[in-house]
Formats: sequence, structure tokens, C-alpha cells
Amino acid sequence: MPLSNTIADIWNRFQGELFPNLSENLGPLTPNHQRFVTVLDMKPVEAFIQTHSSGRGRPLEDRRALARAFIAKAVWDLPTTRALLDRFQCDPKMRRLCGWERVGDIPSESTFSRAFAEFAEMALPERMHAALIASAFADTVVGHISRASTAIAVREKPKAKASKPKTPRKRGRPRNGEARP
Repeated sequence: MPLSNTIADIWNRFQGELFPNLSENLGPLTPNHQRFVTVLDMKPVEAFIQTHSSGRGRPLEDRRALARAFIAKAVWDLPTTRALLDRFQCDPKMRRLCGWERVGDIPSESTFSRAFAEFAEMALPERMHAALIASAFADTVVGHISRASTAIAVREKPKAKASKPKTPRKRGRPRNGEARP
């Protein structure tokens, strides 16, 4: 099935089922909220996160919710983790889509930083993107070649100019009637 048909089917399902249900529960969704839900539904992040509990110490925060927040940071194009936390404070829809009901449920900034470092180390975005491409183009042969045709600026040594043969000159003032070149 071509990618355009797959995307059209998914989008029609969102329009018909998912978005009305979410709007009923959360209120009207902005285009960014819809885009975030679309990303989460196309490839659920839970499939890429390993939930493990350590035997000692404090239990880890829910990595699935933190991974959804990691994706939300990319969808909303937020530059810092602090901006993401501020966004969670003022946007209850985004907070609930990530998995936290109350503001008090949101972990600290250092927890986000440690989790985001783990996700970057395990190449979570790259793995999710690769899985999305593999599922979308599973039965398709892509016949496309990209070639750059732009000139590459290179610093070159200038060509040596042909030198004129030098004629020996006499020093001093020319004599009467003598013409010097």
C-alpha cells in the first residue's frame, strides 16, 4: 500500500474516532496537540522503552511518560527542558497526553535531564523514525537518487602570470636623442 494511502487511512481514523474522543475528555485540541497525538499513535513510544525496576534505591519515574514528554518537546519545538516544564504548568492537555494528571505528578527538571540523556544514548528518536519508515515502506521499492549539483567553493592557488623578459637598463638619465622603452 503506498504511503499516501496509509497516511490518508490513519488521518481519517483520527478525524473520525480519536480526536472527537480526546476533545470530549480534554477539551478542544490545538493543531500541535493533534500533531502530537498523531505522532504517538503512528508508532507508540512504549514499544521502544524498556521498563525495568532496580532492586535497590528509589524506583525510577515512569519512562513511558518521560518518553512522551521527550517527543512533546520536539513537536512543540521547545529549546530547553525548563521551557517544557513551564509548558506543562500552563497546558493541562499536554500534561495529560503525556501521562500526568496533576501538576504535582510531574518529575523534577533533573529527572527529565537524566531520562532525556538515556533516550539520546539509546537513540530513541532514530529508532522510532527507522521503525516508522520500515512499516510505511515495507512493500515499496524506492527508486530515487539525489545528487547535489551545487558548486563547492574551493580555495585554489592562482595561476602564475607569464613574466616579461627583462632587458638590462642603464642607470641614470638618457642621452639626447636616446629613447628608452
